[in-house]
Amino acid sequence: MHAMTHAPSAPTRQRWMFLAVLLTIAALILSACGAKIETQLGLESAEKGTRTMQVSFNLKDNKDKIKGGSEALDASIRKHLPSGLEYGGIQSDGDKARATLTIPFSSVEEYRTKVASILKAAGSDIDPQISIINSEQGLVKGIQVKENFTSKNLLGWVPEALVVDGVVSSSDKNNVFTSDGDTTVKLGDKTVKNSGGSTISAKDVQDRGFKSVQVDVEEKNDGYKVMVSFVAQEIMNSETSSAVDAYLNQVKPEGSELKKGLESSDVRSNAPSASTSAAKEEIGRTLTFDASSSQDLNDKLKKLFGGGTTGLTFSRELSEQYHVFKVEKKVSGTLDCSLLCSPEGYGVRLSMKNNYGNSYDTDYNPSSSSSSDKTVPAVALTSSQIVQMKNAKVAFSLGLDGSMEARFLYSFPTEDVSGSEQKLKDAYAGGGDNETEVRQDGDATIVSVKVRGKDQNDFNQRLNEYLPDSKITVNRPGGYHPFGSDYTVNPSISLSSKVGNYAYQTPFEFTYSGPAFSSVDQQKAQSYNRVFVDGGVQISADGSNLTAKSDRGMFSTSGLQVPASGLSLTDVIVDAVIVGLLLLILVLLFLFRKKIAAARAKGRERRAASAAALGAAAGVATGYGATQADAQNGYQAQGGYAAQNGYAAHPGYQAQGGYPAQNTAYAAGDDSPTQVFTPQHGVNYGENEPTKAMPAYVPPTEQPAQPGQTAQQPAQPGQTAQQPAQPNQPVQPNQFGADDGDVLQ
Repeated sequence: MHAMTHAPSAPTRQRWMFLAVLLTIAALILSACGAKIETQLGLESAEKGTRTMQVSFNLKDNKDKIKGGSEALDASIRKHLPSGLEYGGIQSDGDKARATLTIPFSSVEEYRTKVASILKAAGSDIDPQISIINSEQGLVKGIQVKENFTSKNLLGWVPEALVVDGVVSSSDKNNVFTSDGDTTVKLGDKTVKNSGGSTISAKDVQDRGFKSVQVDVEEKNDGYKVMVSFVAQEIMNSETSSAVDAYLNQVKPEGSELKKGLESSDVRSNAPSASTSAAKEEIGRTLTFDASSSQDLNDKLKKLFGGGTTGLTFSRELSEQYHVFKVEKKVSGTLDCSLLCSPEGYGVRLSMKNNYGNSYDTDYNPSSSSSSDKTVPAVALTSSQIVQMKNAKVAFSLGLDGSMEARFLYSFPTEDVSGSEQKLKDAYAGGGDNETEVRQDGDATIVSVKVRGKDQNDFNQRLNEYLPDSKITVNRPGGYHPFGSDYTVNPSISLSSKVGNYAYQTPFEFTYSGPAFSSVDQQKAQSYNRVFVDGGVQISADGSNLTAKSDRGMFSTSGLQVPASGLSLTDVIVDAVIVGLLLLILVLLFLFRKKIAAARAKGRERRAASAAALGAAAGVATGYGATQADAQNGYQAQGGYAAQNGYAAHPGYQAQGGYPAQNTAYAAGDDSPTQVFTPQHGVNYGENEPTKAMPAYVPPTEQPAQPGQTAQQPAQPGQTAQQPAQPNQPVQPNQFGADDGDVLQ
């Protein structure tokens, strides 16, 4: 039998030859430089140690690739060595060479700082996360070491340095390092098993940790409301439950409350299955507490987790675009759950909601999150939210002199705009002489803008500069109205140019304050503004004030009418002049009241005297006014009245003759000239007739007997001639009464 052989066909041989060439090229590439990195993290404690990186390469295989040999390599490394990294030189052993670089540290924070500087020099944007825990406390006891970077990341600067110095060609830059070698962790003389490959993730622990920990944070006013859910790996037995409760009660923040079981329905879906009440209590724990500030929240989370790397930073930035403000909040840092979370579990997760109930978005950073450990995650949360005004208000006031003033008040939540007061001021400030200020009132930050003018034209010019297409007019009748007049105020204000469209969702209020001596009619205000009332605007009037308020959103005041009444400045001035004159008269009357009273009394005396004189004269002329002196001299009573007799003549006195009777028209003491009135016969008292002088008085002995009268008898023997009445004799009453008895004597 002939042995049968099989010869490969030509195409098959070609394929094998092509494959051989590729393998040869690959071998050459891998052998070019071909440096290998071995790493050892040697720890004296959880805080102190040294990271040692040894770079090994073959000098013979790379003699054509390395220009200048090991000396050139050494010089280039020393020249570009980053801060924080120490270089031990190159040691040769035949064709093999080894370069040693170390990072010593005395604390985890120092280690992190040095690593960050070295990574930056290498052109990496990795945010280093380092956790080194060696604890006899916590639910996970023992040594745990975690990092999110490799030694190759730390030495990424070397290839570029060699290219710059001409040690290797730019085409060989990517072939300087082949791969990372072994990575080991040692605590003293004890080697800790590393399961992270070239990235360190080593542990040697007693594990009673939780399967997962969920931290839910809600912003509330100026603080936070926090709920932490601890999910057990399995239903906890009594021993595990006791250990868990003992530790959580030890590390829980002050004022917090620890409960058995899980309250969050979202968390329960990942918890162990349980049907009985007792079992449900042992699938986890719920911790709740409040934090007054971001710093308080950070401090309480640090106390709870206990890891040295736990720490959060909070930032807030206010931006404005098209009159719309947005607040961007960022939370970054690390949560170290190494003492609470099982290395075999899902780690810890932070979830946050802002004041409006919207969740923060996770800001994934490929360079950091991809290598970040789930037990010590890097936190990167972002919230971008439009800032809603709490309310807006326009307060307009009208002066008695026609001056006008308007205040525009924009209110924002202080927690959203804190630290951005200048941005708010710049956005809402008016030009010219407008006054702008920013102040805080409770939980609100208020931007106040004042616009004023000396009159309507001046005010509207300034208002239009601040708010285009806005004006306020006052329609008042002209002239003088002593008790005021009705007028109407028409405000037309649009805030869209300042607040944007989003602000129309905010509550709005317009108020009018009238001048002194004015009022607003409530019924007219409701009637005139029926359209606004039907649209949900609340119209109310009180005294000289009117308020138009809406909780449904901002509205334009165009078409709003304020029916008012009151005095104008002209009315007030004229009324003031009149009142002033009246007051002046009253003051003068008061000051000269005594003189006026005296003058009035004197006038009464004059009138009384004139009346008495007129009455006496009329009596003499008509026979009704005979004096006592006539009777005493023997004259018979005129008009049928018998003469008065029986008065004996006073002895020793001679009759006084030759003096006419005095009939004065003024009372005694008056220095006016004496006037004598002689009424005409037949004129009644009170009639206006010219006054005539009375005839001279004739003594009785010389007067002829009047008709109807008996001639005076001569004195009888034994009688002395009758003397005239003496001044001290009583005066007989007359027909004008006792008050006027001194007029005619």
